[in-house]
Amino acid sequence: MRKSIEILSSKEIDTISWNWIVNNSTNGLIYAQSSFLNQLSDNWAAVIIGDYEAILPIPYRKKWGIDYAYTPPFMQQLGLIGSTNDIPSLTIKKQIQKKYKYGTVLLNSGNEILARELGALPRANFYLSLQQPFSMLAKNFKKEIVRLSEKRIEENWIYNKTTPIKDCVAVYRQIQGHKLPHVKLRDYEKFIHFGNHNKNPNIQCFSRSVHNPSGELGSVLVLLKDSKRIYNIINASTAEGRKEKSNYLLYYECLKEFSNQPLIFDFEGSSIPGIANFYGKFNPLKEYYYLWHYNQLPFPISIFP
Repeated sequence: MRKSIEILSSKEIDTISWNWIVNNSTNGLIYAQSSFLNQLSDNWAAVIIGDYEAILPIPYRKKWGIDYAYTPPFMQQLGLIGSTNDIPSLTIKKQIQKKYKYGTVLLNSGNEILARELGALPRANFYLSLQQPFSMLAKNFKKEIVRLSEKRIEENWIYNKTTPIKDCVAVYRQIQGHKLPHVKLRDYEKFIHFGNHNKNPNIQCFSRSVHNPSGELGSVLVLLKDSKRIYNIINASTAEGRKEKSNYLLYYECLKEFSNQPLIFDFEGSSIPGIANFYGKFNPLKEYYYLWHYNQLPFPISIFP
């Protein structure tokens, strides 16, 4: 029997069925939780296949009266979640492009076949299994990570679990904001609100930071956590922190804190060589997620930016 395929608005979606499939699918990541989509995207809809056998979230915006798919800040992977066998990729493609004639759709690491059929571009993501004692994890780190981190510990650097999320975000904006002009103040405010007021028991948002012995801030992290992964959402180092390589200590202590648990630490990858090189020092594994960008608009609005 042919499965039904339809696009529903977020208000029409059965939230219980939606979150069940996200929570119980290996590629159902935190970004696809309905509460996260509700808070972080301007609007969203989704492709629903059958009786929620598979789902594909689509955040969207409106410009010039045209709805278009877009990538919200702080959201790396969405894509097809659930039973992905025998999925009619062409039908999904036609449905999306009929509704949203322009945009970018995020696919997850389990969507390799769909990505290939859509012509989506791969992006690298790095991750590390935490399901082993920290002593075993650290054996695979680059020696400079362990050496410098242990030195900072001996020097009485502080690993802080109580820095407010808004303060970490403020540091990130100050240091990295100019590199991310597409991320607006309201996007940061949405994320802070989610971090402080999230009521979804399947999601946690928290911060970590390190300070030198004098109490000066070195580096900050803001992380999300579900039952599968810890997600590296925000990271920044002050000038002092970069000088002292405090990020080494921050990740070293964070991985230590959550080691020996059935979780994956998701570095979220990077196409920036320097950041990718830093993550590589922790000897992570690599996976790929995908970006499908398309433009079905008629000329002259096909030059839509």
